[in-house]
Amino acid sequence: MSSSDTPPDLVAVRFAESSDAAAFAAIVNHYIARSTANFRTEPQPAADWEQELATYGGRYPWLVATVSNGTVEGEVVGLAYAKPWNARQAYDWTAEATVYVADGQRGRRVGSTLYRELLKRLEAQGFRSVMALVTSPNEGSEALHASFGFKLVGTIDAAGYKHGEWHDVGIWQKTLAAPADPPSPTAPTAPTDR
Repeated sequence: MSSSDTPPDLVAVRFAESSDAAAFAAIVNHYIARSTANFRTEPQPAADWEQELATYGGRYPWLVATVSNGTVEGEVVGLAYAKPWNARQAYDWTAEATVYVADGQRGRRVGSTLYRELLKRLEAQGFRSVMALVTSPNEGSEALHASFGFKLVGTIDAAGYKHGEWHDVGIWQKTLAAPADPPSPTAPTAPTDR
């Protein structure tokens, strides 16, 4: 079978599980060490990811993309999740979204597949808007957010210092639904989906 006859890897999206914490750490720690996409300067342990999933996974979707091919079954190649934009109650209809794609997996539409599913779920739960913080410059992330209808609504100048330089952070927002008056409470992540 020639390489052109090789079937493509199958990318699937599912809810994250606590057993995915080590994969989260491996994926994100790459960006912590080698980029400014994440402003942490020390690796984030798997236990932190397991705790965050336990804290936020019932109210917000936490998703993983897996790939299956002839040799690997269900390898985690990306994650997307939402958390509170702000803990104060009036912000309950606004979430913050994040997506990471494993090193070597970009260009396979893993990020866009994850984000499409994450945004669809947030809207179905009754969230009104989604925020994202993007270190600038980051052409790939900026293009991804723009393609999903996020708008750059502000910039925090010289927000963080990493790898010997100051970096701006763009504040991006996507409106999911018109505001209701009064709004209904957002629904939890559907237990049947978990």
